[in-house]
Amino acid sequence: MPCKNLDRLDRRYRERYDMSMVENQKMLKTNGVEAFLAEQAERYRCPNCGAVVSVHDGKCYSCGYKRNG
Repeated sequence: MPCKNLDRLDRRYRERYDMSMVENQKMLKTNGVEAFLAEQAERYRCPNCGAVVSVHDGKCYSCGYKRNG
């Protein structure tokens, strides 16, 4: 881990949002931007309308869908 502040932030995001900024950076480095963006688009796609579901609250602000958990 590069520094303790990034470690703390990454740990908080993994616990609260099931998302790791460090793992995202590793995927970007390994697979490239296009593959990373394609994976993220699929992961955060709203099943109702296809818009983006927020990582922070699990809500789609286009149609109101709310992700469980």
